[in-house]
Amino acid sequence: MSRVHDVADHAIGLKLVGDTDMLQTPSVHGRAAGPCSPPSAQLQAVVQTTLACGAHSSRNRRQAQELVWQWVGAKWPRLLPSPRDMEQTHFERDMHDQALRVTTSRDGQTWALAVMHSEKRTQRLWATRAEVTDTGHADLLGVQTACSEVAHAPLVVAPPRLLGTWVDQMALDDGGYAVLGEPRELRELSQLAAFCTHVLSEQRKLPIIALTHKAMSRHFGVDPGGLALAVRGLAHVACLSPEVAAAVPAALGPGSGLVHGTARIFAPGFHDRSPHERHPLLRDKRAAGAEPGEDPGSFRRILVRHVCAMGVNAAG
Repeated sequence: MSRVHDVADHAIGLKLVGDTDMLQTPSVHGRAAGPCSPPSAQLQAVVQTTLACGAHSSRNRRQAQELVWQWVGAKWPRLLPSPRDMEQTHFERDMHDQALRVTTSRDGQTWALAVMHSEKRTQRLWATRAEVTDTGHADLLGVQTACSEVAHAPLVVAPPRLLGTWVDQMALDDGGYAVLGEPRELRELSQLAAFCTHVLSEQRKLPIIALTHKAMSRHFGVDPGGLALAVRGLAHVACLSPEVAAAVPAALGPGSGLVHGTARIFAPGFHDRSPHERHPLLRDKRAAGAEPGEDPGSFRRILVRHVCAMGVNAAG
């Protein structure tokens, strides 16, 4: 068995059949060595989320699995098995610098696919696990991505494209609120109550990134549409008019205010007495004198990495 497959077994929760725990391991150690990786590696979870589907049926779960296979085929075509093998409850393929495993729980309720590969340039190991689970009353879709640390190779965290595909095609739900790939617009004070209900909902599992702008400008500090696409399945994005934003502190408590060009992130479980870390205000870290068009995606990357860390910490 190759180094990639060996580390995958230990690192990304390739559970034994019958183990129904969901994606719980944030970091573990692998052993042995191979040409595609350093002698030892510690994989840290960088993306983790579990979402409920609006539909609950075998057909719905089948569609979710088919989208996983399409994602594998587009990204790692060498790992894609034959249509017949895709129907197997268990399957493994090891391509030396890539590895794939499919498992199914003994009760048939959880189907999981895990894939691992090594970056050629940095030798960084990446492992992603996708789960489709029938809880008996809902279909759950879970994704976890982990990677190894590599000296002198900056880490850029990006959710797997599979997550965005699930959001676009599977009608996912977060505590009664649709999981979208676009921002929610709040332009009237009459919308404030619904926004606060969403923020304070005990059923909400995803963070809410709240943005606002100046009265005579539509500059949010980040492109809301691009941000919503980047964090779909990981966070909600809400764009508040200056009038609505000004009313937020009175409704949600001191320290919850919004500032134009920044992002207020309301973590799941937020309430009016939550500590600051439950609703941080993030700012663009570009130098004050930087040109507006200089690396316009930098603030978006900061926000993506932050909500990814929130998801991992919440699951940890």
